[in-house]
Amino acid sequence: MSTRIGDDSAAERNKQPIFEALAPWLVDARRVLEVGAGDGTHAFEAVHRLPQVIWQTSEAPAHHRRLVAALVEADMTRLPAPLALDVRGPWPAARFDAVFGANVAHIMDWDAVGALFAGAGACLNVAGLLCLYGPFIEPEASLTESNARFDAALRARDPAMGLRRLDDLDALAGRHGLDPADVRPMPANNRLVIWRRRSR
Repeated sequence: MSTRIGDDSAAERNKQPIFEALAPWLVDARRVLEVGAGDGTHAFEAVHRLPQVIWQTSEAPAHHRRLVAALVEADMTRLPAPLALDVRGPWPAARFDAVFGANVAHIMDWDAVGALFAGAGACLNVAGLLCLYGPFIEPEASLTESNARFDAALRARDPAMGLRRLDDLDALAGRHGLDPADVRPMPANNRLVIWRRRSR
């Protein structure tokens, strides 16, 4: 299953505000797993913004080759070899201080979203962070016109896709040992949503 729609121009446009919001949360992080790394845009930014972090990229098996080629083309030797990760399958045995994904939750079906939270909950260190960027539905706020159109387009393409409600994600997070930590408004009606791993 692809974790992307369209090209990665959105990732290029959004990487700066994402890392301005994300970097303060990762000051003490040493290992970060990125789910759905696409063409490596965020990984390249992480190398410059977060030099203390080992940024482990991953992508769904069907799109893994593209990610590998992008890292080879960029000669990005400071990044570990990218993982082929089906969120429904086995996750890395390594522990991470954060799991990051940009524009993934609305592309996955709900079972895969559940697998994402389960996998993150299992591989995060205590107080580790699950950080998701993208458009979400906030229960107490009206859906913007642009996000409503986007949600309708996703569901027309595949009824299993669609913007996710933050209260549903919070409930899912709670079942996997994760507590809400922050919801940060971002440009273009997006959010950076962060959950923190409880003590085991």
